[in-house]
Amino acid sequence: MSKAAILKARTSRESLTLFLLLLSLMTLVLPTAAQEDNAPLRSHQTLESAVLNQNLPLEKRISALKQLMGDEMVDGKLPRQFCVWDPLGKTGPIAAAARDQILRSLHYGMQLTIKVYQNEDVLISQFMNEPECDAILIRGSKAHAFNAFMATTEAPGAFPEREHLQLLTQVLANPAIAGRLSNPKYTALGLVTIGTNRLYTSSTEISSLTDMRGLSIGLTDNDSGSDRLAQAMNGRVRSADLATTIDAFANDLTQAMIAPDIAYLAMGNGRLSGEAQASSSAISQSTLQLIGHTDRFPPGLAQILREDFLFKFSSYARVLDRELSNIPDTFWRTFSEQDEAQLEKLSQKTRLALRDEGYYDRHMLKLARKIRCRFSPDVSECINPVE
Repeated sequence: MSKAAILKARTSRESLTLFLLLLSLMTLVLPTAAQEDNAPLRSHQTLESAVLNQNLPLEKRISALKQLMGDEMVDGKLPRQFCVWDPLGKTGPIAAAARDQILRSLHYGMQLTIKVYQNEDVLISQFMNEPECDAILIRGSKAHAFNAFMATTEAPGAFPEREHLQLLTQVLANPAIAGRLSNPKYTALGLVTIGTNRLYTSSTEISSLTDMRGLSIGLTDNDSGSDRLAQAMNGRVRSADLATTIDAFANDLTQAMIAPDIAYLAMGNGRLSGEAQASSSAISQSTLQLIGHTDRFPPGLAQILREDFLFKFSSYARVLDRELSNIPDTFWRTFSEQDEAQLEKLSQKTRLALRDEGYYDRHMLKLARKIRCRFSPDVSECINPVE
């Protein structure tokens, strides 16, 4: 090979080496720039993962939460307003329990304010149309417009006993189920028990389900489950808001009523005739559910609140039991075994019909059946499930 050719080949090799060196440097530099661009995203994801990690100490999770929401903090606190329904107003037990949460919320970095409403429908309308309330505490039967999965907890017979509902709160506190609790507009932040929805009757002569035929049955509007069940009992349905429903029953304008335990507390002993009674068995569980605007309760904050509802479940239940202990034993009426079986049959028929119509969430009904079967595995619905 000539000297010129050798020189040319050497120059080509040196050029190639230089090119490869530059390429390798670019490969090192470019990812670094991309990493710098993505650093805020990675930091956000890391903090959110920490908040959602139930294996970490709560203090570390809350610290990560505060860093996540630092832009919204005012004087180191996250301002939020909860608007709470209590039929007894500011002095009622629901309002009192909500105010107790103010101090506890400071631990999570929230500066919580409470506003109490006696009219549940007004509260819901304002929440949907005005920005004042960050979250509302309402009955589960009213939550359907926000989250059908959660509202289905009050389906007739879905959760017959409080222990069923308490197990549900454990499931709801699992981050794996969070996708069913949120949508782009609203997010469900937890629930507590306020007793059960019961069948109230005005006379001791109404002693069985067959006696309900033709009777006027008061119930709250927008509660399709109770409405369908009352129709299945061959009753004449009269729906209104809760306060009107209670007043109508207390003043003998209706002969029966499907209402939560809090209805008795709202009526008081002096407003009921001596023959008025309520079933000792539950039509369904009665719940209060906290519904928030999704943009004001991102996944981390929502998760912490759901876990807090689980933590508080038993304490709220004890407060409720103290209130209900004032009800005389003679007020409760026990269904016969035949009536119990008939009520269970009608309740399941109602759940299935409203599920197929798209009103009840099939995933919650399936979960409810699994929870019932956890406690009673030998019953027919657990052997041959239809939900």
